[in-house]
Amino acid sequence: MGDIYPQLRRDPIVDRWVLIAPERARRPTELEEAGHLAHHEACPFCEGHEAETPHEVYALRDADSSADGPGWRERVVPNRFPAVGRDADSAYGVHEVLIESPRHEASMAALTAEQVRDVLTVYRHRLAELQKDPRLAYVQVFKNHGAAAGASVEHAHSQILGTALVPREVRAEFDAAAAYQSAHGRCVFCDLVEREISAGERVVHAGEHVVAIVASAGRFPYETWLLPRRHSARYQQIGDAELNELAATMRTVLRRLATAAGDPAYNVILHTAPAGDASQFHWHWEVLPRTTGIAGYELSTGCYINTVPPEEAAARLRGV
Repeated sequence: MGDIYPQLRRDPIVDRWVLIAPERARRPTELEEAGHLAHHEACPFCEGHEAETPHEVYALRDADSSADGPGWRERVVPNRFPAVGRDADSAYGVHEVLIESPRHEASMAALTAEQVRDVLTVYRHRLAELQKDPRLAYVQVFKNHGAAAGASVEHAHSQILGTALVPREVRAEFDAAAAYQSAHGRCVFCDLVEREISAGERVVHAGEHVVAIVASAGRFPYETWLLPRRHSARYQQIGDAELNELAATMRTVLRRLATAAGDPAYNVILHTAPAGDASQFHWHWEVLPRTTGIAGYELSTGCYINTVPPEEAAARLRGV
């Protein structure tokens, strides 16, 4: 006998509930989904257009190249339209953009394995640098791909936004991890990885250093988490071997997602520990495909409706 739906599932970390309701995917839709952003011939993020962005704060570039000129592989610049600023009393913070390729590519999935590794390496560097600012309580790394996910520029890029406060959702996850550690003497994420690998049905990849699993109570169809096997609180503590495998796994997940779900818009979000003592936390990435919208029920209740059972999504991402 197969599973019976709808199902109400609780997130294994925080007190968040999700309805798994495959029948909702069959409902008629008269409105067309917004497509990807149009290609801009004069893209300010392409190599040769460096003068159209603020001065770079960091870059991976050729030894014989100069700052704010061609010859770079990855380039970090201040966001031209920042949400926070170092001169803002009540909204102190830092807002940067990482341009992920000198060539005009629309998705991280289109980058080479080496380019994805470079992107993840730059995150490690910027987080280590920004943690030196004592006024920054939390630094969020996130990527919006596609108009439906909030992107405003087609060229592959991501953002780094540090604030003087720990956001509510981050604090809730951090506190839940601390409560579990206090009650059980173990890391909730380490236990999650062990359970998921043992069960196997939601595992997309289980490597030597990194595990990718479809979230058991994912808010969105195909929501996938990438976690290190080694317990580590902060992403900037990632080792080179872990980083290599993470890059390959991230690229594989995004490419399989495009095949399984029709190249959807998506958000990629890093969860890492805030400033201070954080030994109980376990950094991880979340890939959130925007195959379905957030509507009235989600906004009014905080309970999401997922139309693809996570076990089915994992099988598709494995290519089964």
